[in-house]
Amino acid sequence: MTVAEEYLSYKNDNRLSPGNFGDRVKLQLFLRDKVELMWSEGMNFSHGGLQQNYMTGFSLGFAYYDCRPTPFCRTHCYGLPLAGVFDYNMLRLGVVTSESFRNGDSRFLSLVKAQLFRLNLPCLKIGHWGDAVPEQAPHIARLVSAFPATIFWWYTRRPEVATAANRLELPNLRCYLSLDPETPYPAKEEYRYGITYLYHNDHFHEHHDSILRDDRLVAIFSMKKGQSVEDPADAGLANHPRICIEKKWKATRHEKGDLLCLQCQGRCNFTSELAGDALKNEERITSR
Repeated sequence: MTVAEEYLSYKNDNRLSPGNFGDRVKLQLFLRDKVELMWSEGMNFSHGGLQQNYMTGFSLGFAYYDCRPTPFCRTHCYGLPLAGVFDYNMLRLGVVTSESFRNGDSRFLSLVKAQLFRLNLPCLKIGHWGDAVPEQAPHIARLVSAFPATIFWWYTRRPEVATAANRLELPNLRCYLSLDPETPYPAKEEYRYGITYLYHNDHFHEHHDSILRDDRLVAIFSMKKGQSVEDPADAGLANHPRICIEKKWKATRHEKGDLLCLQCQGRCNFTSELAGDALKNEERITSR
């Protein structure tokens, strides 16, 4: 019996649904114990270990078992509406990504590097699924350093991960702490780097107004509900300078804004910030 067949048997016998966060964790823990067996069977990845998405083009996603979700996050976590072997492939990818970046497994990391080299991406989103842990940061840093022309932005719910990543001071990497209505809101003395904020029209953070005025705020995300997105105008946020333009687009036009994240410079995508730094450096040199 292959690992895929064992997975399907385990899922069916225990009546587990990948659309349920707790079940997703159980399924990935099941696969984590079989990583070496999966390698021995031979693993192929559709996009060289990356995930493809319409917002940023490509991303890296981690396993759900390293998440520390609030009840809000657990309830509203992005589901996997696929069935059978498809959710096996996607959950397997999260496990292999997490364990490879945790242990520095060159079998997977070399695939990711080769794919990035082939694609020559302008940016890569880190943390599309699941969450990272501090011991993965050094291996992610080596990947980022190997592609200085690619902008990497990273989302995490762990302040210690965001702090560790940002303290590396890599020019093409930013790591943002993700807040939802139930996440502890850190004081600047505790955490000084960028934050993002996900809200629900009927569920806001108790420090909602303070978060909106926080100079650490990088982006505000409205809640996605199925194929639709809550309109930021309903929460009075349509004109906030940090509202996510992709969410605003989808809420008003009811269609996907392909690769809009790449056009949203100076927020999650800090390309314009780097361009400004480069211009300042050039001006300093020419003024000498």
